[in-house]
Amino acid sequence: MRISLLQAISLLRTGQVIAVPTETVYGLAACLDCPEAIERIFELKKRPRSNPLIIHVADWLEIHHYATHYPPDFEKLALTYWPGPLTCILPVDARVPSLARAGLLTAGFRVPNLALTRQLIKAAGPLLMPSANLSGRPSATRPEHVEEDFGADFPVLDGGVCAKGLESTILLYQKSKWVIVRLGSLPAEKFTPILGYQPLFVQKEQGDQPLCPGQLFRHYAPRARLILGDLTALVDSPFILGFRERDYPVSKRVIALGSLARPEEVAENLYQSLRQLDLEGASVAWVDMDFPREGLWQTIAERLIRAGEV
Repeated sequence: MRISLLQAISLLRTGQVIAVPTETVYGLAACLDCPEAIERIFELKKRPRSNPLIIHVADWLEIHHYATHYPPDFEKLALTYWPGPLTCILPVDARVPSLARAGLLTAGFRVPNLALTRQLIKAAGPLLMPSANLSGRPSATRPEHVEEDFGADFPVLDGGVCAKGLESTILLYQKSKWVIVRLGSLPAEKFTPILGYQPLFVQKEQGDQPLCPGQLFRHYAPRARLILGDLTALVDSPFILGFRERDYPVSKRVIALGSLARPEEVAENLYQSLRQLDLEGASVAWVDMDFPREGLWQTIAERLIRAGEV
């Protein structure tokens, strides 16, 4: 159910949960000061309570109300990349509800780069917004994706198709350096001019509590089983996720991720393509993994690998 900005503000301020667009993916939004709505997010997504949420603010200066201190270079990051697809994990005090931060002493913050969303936040207050999908499923980059997961009557503030198509990059300061704990729309090399180094990608160890969204081992996954680049399995797969420039067997149903010359296009299309497999009833799909691994391609590869884990 598509709603207006005024309806969105009213629903949020009366303790409801709605879907909200950002430049990355759609978020399932609740006001930070509405504990019942925060609880409802976890219920709707079927999300483990150990998986923390990200706080979205309209201006990074609002973070002063919650953070106990700022790590080195945080203000440089904020001034350079916000509004935008960056999330920073910071130490916070008890004004951030324990459920929102999964009992941790930290919380992630982001300033989204979509004017409609910042306008909503200015009116409704800081919003907790995990991706608007069932936990583990491909994220929603279009209003219809939200409706696929939560029903046609679920309230969605329509912002069209998300321009980035991949979640924000999440940075954490540890051992005297910023590290990436979730790959996202901002590639690692983008941070070098500000930090003087390229932050490393640090993955969660099996059994550790997630420090941020997107760290569960199987994630972003369609119902179809994905076969990642194994040419011996191509013959047995009726579906292919591939690229426009390449030729594939004519007997296969090919879903094009986009062009190998345009990783931004592939990123924008990725979750739509994974969801298309489900819409067409695919049980198995072969994925062409013959593409670079630097820049945005690293995030694309990581998402496909996570979606293909069993």
